[in-house]
Amino acid sequence: MKKIEYLIIIVFTLFSFYYTEKIISAVKSKDPLMTVIEKEKKYLDIKPVNAIIKDDTIILGKSGKIINENASYEKMKLLDTYNSDLLEYDSISPSITKDNNYEKSITGVITENKELSLVFLLDDLSLYDELTFVLDDTYATIFIDGKYLEKIKKTSNISFGIYSYNDLFTTISTTHLKKVLSNYNSSNYCLYKDEEFLNVCKNLKINTIKPEIINNNVYKFFKDDKEIGKIYQVKVTKTNIKELASSIIYLKQKGYDIKPIAQLLEQ
Repeated sequence: MKKIEYLIIIVFTLFSFYYTEKIISAVKSKDPLMTVIEKEKKYLDIKPVNAIIKDDTIILGKSGKIINENASYEKMKLLDTYNSDLLEYDSISPSITKDNNYEKSITGVITENKELSLVFLLDDLSLYDELTFVLDDTYATIFIDGKYLEKIKKTSNISFGIYSYNDLFTTISTTHLKKVLSNYNSSNYCLYKDEEFLNVCKNLKINTIKPEIINNNVYKFFKDDKEIGKIYQVKVTKTNIKELASSIIYLKQKGYDIKPIAQLLEQ
């Protein structure tokens, strides 16, 4: 008999919670404040953009965001007035992302903003100081042999990456390399070298980037042929470093945001 009584109490309690929630929802839906939030939702929600895959490369899309009506309502209700600054959003990831395409090399991102990333492959340490001096407060990623990492001076605007199979398994241990990279603003990306290295990075669940390479005439290229959302690799030579200085000034004057890879490719 007691079991039946307990069951009746539980059922009644659950029904009370359900009924109370329905009443609260009905009251919210008729509140002018919720009505405004729902109207704004039609204009402010942003749909996610899927990545574009072409052969063995991928151009990343962007996450979307939708207004969380209930969370926004609860915050605004405390002031009993609509305030767009108090809107709460939920992030919506695209269905095609870098996390399910490790076998594809990333060339850039779909964007409407004037943004791009710069990367460098440095196999001659004698040019390191000259390169970082030119970069100054500009974000960039330098791919370097793992054995050299602990020999160079760190700078806050530079992140580092690995670029060869040798770096991962032969020169120094993988565990030690990851520890060193963590102290040097690791980019967490591989730089495309060949299919073999791409497969190594894929198996380690590390994304690979495949920038457009600028071998010479750096300033002319950025003046005439740049594209938003792309990753560019400038070949490191003395001549190119000199042209890089004027190129960076030009890009910033034109309103371009030179982003770290991690920010440009964020989804």
